Amino acid sequence: MPNQKPKKQKRFVFNDEKVKNSYGFSIPTNGISLKRFKKNPVMLDSHWNSTHSVLGNWGDVKAEKGLLTGLPVFDSEDEDATYIEGKVARGFIKSCSMGIKFHRDDLKYIGGKLILEKCELYEVSIVAVPSNANSIYLYMDDSETPLTDEEAQQLCLSITPVIDPEIIPNQNKDTMKIKLESAASAALGLTVGAEHDSAELSAKIVQLESEKKAAELKYSTLKSTQDQAELTAIRTKVETAQKAGKFSAEKIEDFVNLGIANPALLDSTLDALPAKKSLGAQITGGEGDAEVKSADDFQKLSLEAQLKFKAEQPEEYKKLFNNPK
Repeated sequence: MPNQKPKKQKRFVFNDEKVKNSYGFSIPTNGISLKRFKKNPVMLDSHWNSTHSVLGNWGDVKAEKGLLTGLPVFDSEDEDATYIEGKVARGFIKSCSMGIKFHRDDLKYIGGKLILEKCELYEVSIVAVPSNANSIYLYMDDSETPLTDEEAQQLCLSITPVIDPEIIPNQNKDTMKIKLESAASAALGLTVGAEHDSAELSAKIVQLESEKKAAELKYSTLKSTQDQAELTAIRTKVETAQKAGKFSAEKIEDFVNLGIANPALLDSTLDALPAKKSLGAQITGGEGDAEVKSADDFQKLSLEAQLKFKAEQPEEYKKLFNNPK
């Protein structure tokens, strides 16, 4: 047989710094840290973080001319990996997507563009759509949970100004002077009673709008945290009442839902329910935490408590009367 020339392996583009992703920002390739990734250049299936979703790893990773690229190395012993490898080889799958971690302060609005100056590469996945066009996985520095689409969009919106001072016309080539009311000057952090250039005001307004969006995002995050704390408090209260014998375990979720709808009604309901009494508490003339240790203790129980003790603790009942002291 004649020697066949080996087929050239397809190189995947992890990042192209000239292209914006679906959230509207781009990433300079030299700002992507590969320190963690080089220790474990894992290739996942569509960002699923599980051992079953590891398709292989990435080799010959290069950063050059604004591109970050690599060669896929599929696990030949894994049926799922070889199945996807076949689709790649036949040209049906051509895309990959980065999973990155970043700090909010590194996402900036520079020269009319939204840019993530620095980030850390976690993994690169084989996906159905191109990474820069429509797929990227984002993790904030203080979280191991990826951002939802809504959270990522809110973050980008909080940084992108609504007004661009570069498009404000200056038809007379003379700077327009504006005198603001005291309240407006104070809100923008300007000297009260003084005249201000239109360009200066535009810049202040842009800054104020950006700060407002950032504050709204922060409030949304805090509100979510507060709601979670309130839910935890309700569940703790309900579970404590259940352990005290006020109701059975299958009723826990019903009481939790009651607490979500009406916290005050939950409190009054739980207060009204009696706690379950221990057998020891029913001993005539005994202390509430007394135990049934002898036949004499048993005889001090009410008839109902004796029957209950005999039914629920048959072995202990036998010991009381088979080994009398």
